[in-house]
Amino acid sequence: MNSGGFSGVLTAKVMRFNGGLFKGIDPIPLTPAQIQLLIDAAKADWRFVEPAIFGTLLERALDPRERHKLGAHYTPRAYVERLVMPTLIEPLRREWATAQVVAETHNQKGKTDKALESLRAFHHKLCQVRLLDPACGSANFLYVALEHMKRLEGEVLNLIADLSGGQDSLEAEGFTVSPQQFLGMEINPRAAAIAEIVLWIGYLQWHYRINGKLDLPEPILKDFHNIENRDALIEFERREPLLDDNGQEVTIWDGISMKKSPATGELIPDETARTTVYRYHNPKRAEWLEADYIVGNPPFIGASTMRRALGDGYVDAVRQVFKGTVPESADFVMYWWHIAADAVRNGHAQQFGFITTNSLRKTFNRRVLEPHLNDAKKPLSLTFAIPDHPWVDGNDGAAVRIAMTVARAGEAPGLLQQVTNENSDEGREARNVGLSRREGKVFADLSIGADVAGAKSLKSNSGISQRGF
Repeated sequence: MNSGGFSGVLTAKVMRFNGGLFKGIDPIPLTPAQIQLLIDAAKADWRFVEPAIFGTLLERALDPRERHKLGAHYTPRAYVERLVMPTLIEPLRREWATAQVVAETHNQKGKTDKALESLRAFHHKLCQVRLLDPACGSANFLYVALEHMKRLEGEVLNLIADLSGGQDSLEAEGFTVSPQQFLGMEINPRAAAIAEIVLWIGYLQWHYRINGKLDLPEPILKDFHNIENRDALIEFERREPLLDDNGQEVTIWDGISMKKSPATGELIPDETARTTVYRYHNPKRAEWLEADYIVGNPPFIGASTMRRALGDGYVDAVRQVFKGTVPESADFVMYWWHIAADAVRNGHAQQFGFITTNSLRKTFNRRVLEPHLNDAKKPLSLTFAIPDHPWVDGNDGAAVRIAMTVARAGEAPGLLQQVTNENSDEGREARNVGLSRREGKVFADLSIGADVAGAKSLKSNSGISQRGF
């Protein structure tokens, strides 16, 4: 599968897959029962497996520390779409609507060539749009975005085919929306490798649905290196184990391993599973991959628990790098929010959307939003927000409350949606959510109306009274 060609064992030609997946061949001994399991799995129909679920399953199956939650928890697709649509798909569809109007205007005047030119120009742009998830995990967000962009591309190609009488063969020539456009950064090497596979599974499924076969040029998988295994916040010259006063390496709980409580039988942290705490030398801000849109679900870690979860050395390095821009009282996710806001305000990206904890609108985290939203020269505007929404924590499957925010540069009105009801009949992870809609200027506290969060003290009241202690 790595090199392709005729297989004497199978007495058949095997297609070349490549993509970096089959470079390292390290066979392991299998029992007859295990071989039978593989045979049974190979007989199943995997053509329409949901890639996002498949990625989560694979990631947990490969990590013995995470097998206790194998198959137990997924982030519902509807929740992922709720952020991907306003961040990426709706802006692209607005551009598509404009391209259709232009094409129709030319067509009515009998200028079919001009109409096709405008449609091809949009398709060309669509095939160059780059989306970045700077904490991509096993690529759930990127896969959902890929699928929606392929749907949009299908509409574009159908209209081009109708107008050209089926003469255009852009997709056949390899000019198409592909996994190369979907970029990710992920600190877990196993998840980073799986993320790329999830994107390819999604892409190949789409090709199969359209064509009924996989008649792709070899290699089937292309090694684009678009998912990078690295830290999204800092780079550093080197790191070394942090030592305590006795010269021993400092360790913390690995944040993953669990054991059954002898008292209750429930899963609790296994404190014997330790990971080393490091000191980082000459840390600096990490450079993100260039992209037109940014979307993601960075880790949920509160400011007060960062040291326990990440270790003193890493937290000190991050806070040193972002000193003066992200307050130490802000949650971990706010570092991603700040970097993305910076990129959008300075024209390096068009729009970004993030899942954060629902404490985003509270005072300590608002201090990250306000400098971006209130900048007189380069303001940022929230174009979409849900202040309080149910979610499923990817780490332990716990039901948590999150906020969704989408932002772009300039002054613009936004859509504020509030959860009005939640129907949990289908289980905690597939909760139906009713949402209200309001449009207007969305402020840092994720509200529309009076800017309560931006209220200032009246100078005329200074010195009259004092707040008690």
